[in-house]
Amino acid sequence: MRKALKAVTLMGLAAALMAPAATVKAADMDMGSTKVTIGGQLRERLEWWGQEVGTGKGAELVGSYRARLKIKAELSDGVTAVFTPQAVGYWGENGQGLALGEKITESDGVSGTTNTVNMHEAYMLLSNPFGIDNVIVKLGRQEVNLGNQRLVGAVGWSQAGRSLDGILVGYVAGDYGLAGFFYGKLKDDAKLGAWATPTVEDEPDIDLYVATWQGKFKPFGVGGTYELTDIYVNPTTPALGVDADVNTIYGRVTPAFDTDFAKIKVNLEGAYQSGSAGKPDFGGYMFSVGAGADFDQVAWTPSVFLGYDYYSGDDNPNDDDLDAFWSVLPTAHKWLGHADTVWVNTPFYQFNGAGLLHVASPTMKITVKGQDKYFNVAGVEDLYLKLHAKPLDKLALGLDIHYFQAAEDVVEYQKSGNTWQKVKNYGDDIGWEADLEAKYKYSKNLCLSVGYDYFDPDDAMEAVAGGDEAEHHVWAQADLKF
Repeated sequence: MRKALKAVTLMGLAAALMAPAATVKAADMDMGSTKVTIGGQLRERLEWWGQEVGTGKGAELVGSYRARLKIKAELSDGVTAVFTPQAVGYWGENGQGLALGEKITESDGVSGTTNTVNMHEAYMLLSNPFGIDNVIVKLGRQEVNLGNQRLVGAVGWSQAGRSLDGILVGYVAGDYGLAGFFYGKLKDDAKLGAWATPTVEDEPDIDLYVATWQGKFKPFGVGGTYELTDIYVNPTTPALGVDADVNTIYGRVTPAFDTDFAKIKVNLEGAYQSGSAGKPDFGGYMFSVGAGADFDQVAWTPSVFLGYDYYSGDDNPNDDDLDAFWSVLPTAHKWLGHADTVWVNTPFYQFNGAGLLHVASPTMKITVKGQDKYFNVAGVEDLYLKLHAKPLDKLALGLDIHYFQAAEDVVEYQKSGNTWQKVKNYGDDIGWEADLEAKYKYSKNLCLSVGYDYFDPDDAMEAVAGGDEAEHHVWAQADLKF
């Protein structure tokens, strides 16, 4: 590629390497040499919990919304500015409906502010900076999706979503792939004085460094993609009492083959972690294997995929090794069940900030029926089957089935002196889950969807959930993009 490479090609790199959730443009305004594009998204969701896993509590109906406005200004010399303000909240939040939707004070019986707007994205994009061909620089707050989002993702299901403050530098290597480097600031509570200098040292400080090479097998005559990524995080905080470093090396290959009756897909992934938190050393790992087929030439265009995921756990909180895999910043909703039961507040799957708990301690505290208990970080195994079909042009159906086990037996511990003593072993059976979903394309801009998620806990989940009640989760959503 030469200097004639257009800015839109480089913006395609940004989308391919770390793709934000797209919105459809609504209007273009030509302001001299500046072209401004305005789009947005309004997403309304109703969720009903028939009962909560373990406790049986439920019959709760919750409404939530996401309102985003995306403004893109294409300037001269390959410079683009993007702003995505958003408002996210719950129906009736902070007394909305009792007041006028403005600031509510303590005298009204509640506190807080409704309709709060924050900046989901705010970045500048430079194409071919300083005349360097095939390069982009993306600076500011941005969504970051690495590959299939198993380790770093924007969590699209969440109404608020995730965006990172940082800088992306990318290079297009033609048909052979693309290289990228991203630096992000995950947390920094340093206080600044009048001259913008830090006045307090050793505040919580977490940085993210990502180096990745991604490409397609097309030059080799095979369909599919590949990825090799290194992720480094250095959580430093007085609360943990450690200066830790966690490095994750990750690889993925997804070859695809066309046959007369279907498109065959294979997925192979693996990751290994190293580093330390003072005395303990990290040694967690994960792998994923799976295969499936898309039957594009038959009625309903069905697809099937069978896979197995393994995230290592720790079986001994008294040694100097931390063998539980930390998944950094994943979109786990995409992989470990739409009920979000296994990966939220459990010792099975470590994610986001909660995953840093096992940096400070080899056990995880879980509140069970009002009592604090301590469990090893046991990891998770997931055997899953995904079935999808499209009976009508505008209607798509999906069924996902998961069978979960812990990678190590789930054991309750109590502290005795300087060691952890076993209280009870609950085995490795977590439970199974079924997720049903139907999507209907009402119009070019509006998608309607409904779903039902069922989770049936087994002994290991019952121990941390406080009971054997199954979970029922029903939801309906209207997603409008313009």
